[in-house]
Amino acid sequence: MRGKLIQSTSTNVAMKHVVILQHQLRRQFSSRTRNDAIQAFFGHIESNYGNLSSLIDTGTAAETIVADDGIIQTNHLKRLFEHDATALHVRNFYNAESAKQLGEELIQESLRKGGNNWKVSTSRGLESSDVGTLGEHPPYNVAVARERESRKDGGSNGAATPIDEYFEGVQRESHSRRRKGTGYQLWPLDKLRLELDEAWLFGAGLARENKDQRRPFGGGLPRIMRGPTRWKGFIHVDDLGPLDSSRGLFSANIYLTVPDTAADKNTDAGALYIWPLGVRSRLDWYRNAMTLSSLSAQDPESQLILKKALGTPNVIHPKPGDLVLLCAQRPHCAVGFSDGVRVSLQSFLQYENDQRLLIDC
Repeated sequence: MRGKLIQSTSTNVAMKHVVILQHQLRRQFSSRTRNDAIQAFFGHIESNYGNLSSLIDTGTAAETIVADDGIIQTNHLKRLFEHDATALHVRNFYNAESAKQLGEELIQESLRKGGNNWKVSTSRGLESSDVGTLGEHPPYNVAVARERESRKDGGSNGAATPIDEYFEGVQRESHSRRRKGTGYQLWPLDKLRLELDEAWLFGAGLARENKDQRRPFGGGLPRIMRGPTRWKGFIHVDDLGPLDSSRGLFSANIYLTVPDTAADKNTDAGALYIWPLGVRSRLDWYRNAMTLSSLSAQDPESQLILKKALGTPNVIHPKPGDLVLLCAQRPHCAVGFSDGVRVSLQSFLQYENDQRLLIDC
């Protein structure tokens, strides 16, 4: 999207072929469905010009940076944001025993109150996943989807809209998580926000809406994943845009409890996979669109094709208290497990060159 296209003879031939095929497809719409025509179009492009393996980053861009001191370093953030690294693993970011205790408290909260499924965006809309959420508000993408449905049904009829409910819930969530009994605690997501503000050259803070009220977005939500999981690992991205060294979307996860996977046959059960795929232009997307479309498809066949095409991932085995930052535009998945519970806190970071980091959820 924002990456520079490398002009070459093969590129020019591919683009000319795209134009010719577009004209042919317009003539065929009377005898074929639109979806079939689009699929045939991109299938032809990929079979002739696709080469996903050539887009796998190597060298420093494919590395997972590991910091053992529990501190978010400016140079590590810079490498990650400019796509000179695939992920950043900060061990011991939060005290391990405190993380475990907080994780157990959230597990008990989920048993008392239930929870909401963390919906994932796919080509078919929002679909359920193996992950549940806790908190006073849904993720913002879920609130937006509910707002659209509400408008289709005639609006809120004077009641609070799903978007208003989201922003009201953000305030309740932030205030309640900082309280512990009659006192207060350092909520891990607040620690993350403070230390990102200190580490990043241009500061960091909550994103705000662009309307008059300028209400703050949520700083993150608890996520709970219980075994046995339905998926061995749903490979996906959270943003389909090509990589750009001046902007991007990143996710942050603080791990509180992790499942005991000793009984699992898969030694990576409960781990995090991330692939150093570096799609840096729209043309690269178009050339490999058939395979990359599986990043938004929750079906086993598509996932198997995608996993084979992506090759060997970077593997991260987080422990309680660890922080993992990764580019949400690179394919990644949480590896499923047969027993136990994984509790983490997740938020998203919007990076733009020489700008304040914006945190939301």
